[in-house]
Amino acid sequence: MDDTAPEPRSTPPGDLISGEGRVLVADDDPHNRRLLRMMLVGAGYEVREASDGRTALQACREQAPDLILMDVMMPEMDGYQATSRIKAEMGAHFIPVIFLTALDDENALLRAIESGGDDFLSKPLNLAILKAKIHAMERLRDLHTGLQSRNAALLRAQARQAWEEETAEGLFSRAITRRNRGLDRLQLYRRAASTFSGDVVLSDYTPDGALRVLVGDFTGHGLSAAIGTYPVSETFHTLTQAGVDDQELLHELNHVLHDFLPAAMFMGALLATFSADGSRVRLWNGGMPDAWLCNTRQDRVRRIQSQAMPLGILDRLDLDTGARSYELDDGDWLTLVSDGVLEATDIAGTAFGEDAIFRHCQASESAGTAFERIRKALDLHCGDQTPADDMTLVTIDCSPAVVTESERPQSRELRGTLRWSLEASDQRLAEVDLVGAARNQLREWLPNLGGGHAEALQTVIAELCNNAFEHGVLRLDSGMKATVEGFEQYYRQRAAALSDIRGRIALSLRYRPLDGQHCIRIRVRDSGPGFDHQRIQEALEGRGDQRLWGRGLTLVRQLCEQVRYHGSGNRVEADYRWQADPDAQRESGDTP
Repeated sequence: MDDTAPEPRSTPPGDLISGEGRVLVADDDPHNRRLLRMMLVGAGYEVREASDGRTALQACREQAPDLILMDVMMPEMDGYQATSRIKAEMGAHFIPVIFLTALDDENALLRAIESGGDDFLSKPLNLAILKAKIHAMERLRDLHTGLQSRNAALLRAQARQAWEEETAEGLFSRAITRRNRGLDRLQLYRRAASTFSGDVVLSDYTPDGALRVLVGDFTGHGLSAAIGTYPVSETFHTLTQAGVDDQELLHELNHVLHDFLPAAMFMGALLATFSADGSRVRLWNGGMPDAWLCNTRQDRVRRIQSQAMPLGILDRLDLDTGARSYELDDGDWLTLVSDGVLEATDIAGTAFGEDAIFRHCQASESAGTAFERIRKALDLHCGDQTPADDMTLVTIDCSPAVVTESERPQSRELRGTLRWSLEASDQRLAEVDLVGAARNQLREWLPNLGGGHAEALQTVIAELCNNAFEHGVLRLDSGMKATVEGFEQYYRQRAAALSDIRGRIALSLRYRPLDGQHCIRIRVRDSGPGFDHQRIQEALEGRGDQRLWGRGLTLVRQLCEQVRYHGSGNRVEADYRWQADPDAQRESGDTP
């Protein structure tokens, strides 16, 4: 009990302070309580009294005050205990407590602070100082109330933003994945660093029923990284269903991302395209972590390293580094990951790493067991931590039953449109066999292609490519071959030009059935200045200049349904057609 009374007041109670609110006065001395009541009521406060700490605690439970004036030494429960209990029970609701005490030793003041006191005033009381401290507590209370209000508003805004983001992400994800086909045949694990993910997994079937899968990883994470996934998805599905080959698809994806994304953003990509019979897979890795082609029955875990820049960095993708083809054996599977998996850290900051991927692949018997081992190890490694980057894990069972479309026509000759392209530049033109690559692609599309048509197509492709190389890239003049001397000079210039080739040739094929016929459109484009194709056409048709040195072009026109030159003559299209086999048509359900 503190029996030291307050000093006499020099001002009336009503002049001490002016305000509104409830004040709890906790003091076991009725004289002190009465004096404080007079002062506070005169200032406009509603006052409640408590003669001990337990009564003060009960009063706060019944109706929380705006301010507490707390004596220290009281029966039942002292001021320290009462304040500690009150602060604990009030939680986030802030009630300022001013201790009124005759004790002035450091331990007493320290206990007052530790128990939750906000200020103290020594007895005997100085009313002017008490007034100032009450005003200070009011400001502190108002500041705390305002802060709580702003925090509540911020939490509501955050909750709404989270709801809007989750709703938008759901719609966004459906828009991206709605065209996926065959995704249910993959084992897929994804863990995003935020609501939106910058990783994307796309799957679809080519017109001949082969599965194609793209795993992409955009720079960063969150909404800014996820924005690029939509145009990638639309381009991937549209071109895959149109029968476009890997090179043309990658070229178009690079073009879309280069034009669409800011300069600092790009997408690492790993493309896997299986053959129609499931016997091979073509893999292209641009800026992604190593992929793994595994078969533990044969004790084989093959690493597929990155071979090119990520998509969207260069204005023109270097397509000389094309997809690599791998023969598949029974029991093969693929393991694909984004860099978020390799960089995922545990509580000690240790990265998961590619060695862990290798170990788990080596210890697994199938795509399913590899997937479960890596997923469980990754969850254990990361724990409850939010990853610093988006994580994606994909395993693909490479058996034909999985990587080919289940219900596709037995005959593929008259199904859908197929596209293929290949481009080479500079010295690579002397190394890449464009004609041979086109011949192999035609054999894959049309395994029953007759010898006569195969030879005719090869002749057309060879003549067009040779014309583009010699006249478009090497800039040689065919007119020189009109004489023996000119013929010799032509080949001397050709030999010299081959030592420093500067230019580019793009070859593309498009196959489609049309009115009971097989139709192959051959397109060749070179980087040269072109030629007067109108004059050449007139010469070929027998009108105008008859000095025709281009016997190859004459043969191309004889073999093809139509030949068209575009622009300055450095782009040519040739359509080759032949009648489809009626038996094959009946097997595929078409009418001749």
